[in-house]
Amino acid sequence: MKKIYLIATIVAIITGLAVFLFATELQNEKNRAGQESMIEVVVAATDIPQNTTITADMLTTVFFPDNTIPKTVITNTASLVGKIARYPVSKGEQFLSGKVMVIGDEKNDELAERIKEGYRAFTLSVSNDNGISGYLRVGDKIDIIVTKQIDEVSTTTYCLQDITIIAVGNATIAKGILTPPIDYGNITLEIPAVDCLILQHDLLNGIIRVVLRGFGDDEVITTPVIQ
Repeated sequence: MKKIYLIATIVAIITGLAVFLFATELQNEKNRAGQESMIEVVVAATDIPQNTTITADMLTTVFFPDNTIPKTVITNTASLVGKIARYPVSKGEQFLSGKVMVIGDEKNDELAERIKEGYRAFTLSVSNDNGISGYLRVGDKIDIIVTKQIDEVSTTTYCLQDITIIAVGNATIAKGILTPPIDYGNITLEIPAVDCLILQHDLLNGIIRVVLRGFGDDEVITTPVIQ
């Protein structure tokens, strides 16, 4: 009988110890949760349609546990104001860097997203002769020279200067490395909207030639009309 009491006592002690350890662990987890680091992140204060310019009143901030937020989450509202929503953003949704874009940024996926405000994309047909023999690349800067008849006199002058190429053929992304000549029949330029009519008029009434600028050369040249 004494042996049974002894065994029962030992079992009770072990059970009590297990319950105590279990309760202690639960309390420790609760304490750890209460001490969890919180991060203030930017979320949409309202539904934001795709391609909408983001304003301050569309944004608010909410605290989230540090270990639950993506690495690309945005925490500064000022960094979003003026940018464009690349995709629809629902109310309460966190802003990730890939959900917004800056119009005119050459890293944007779509060509229309790369054109700066006040500019237009203008495509020129080129040949091997007037297209720099296949060496033009996205990001290059060019000048455009036009020769045309003015009062029955042949004249040559600069039509446009320091113009950026935003597409070569169907390619809209610069390779970033030296590549051999490529075949293309047209180039697309980013030009001020007010210059589109000038270029179109010269295309219809003169002979256009493209000349390539060196890297870093952005000087606008003033020269008299050559007759």
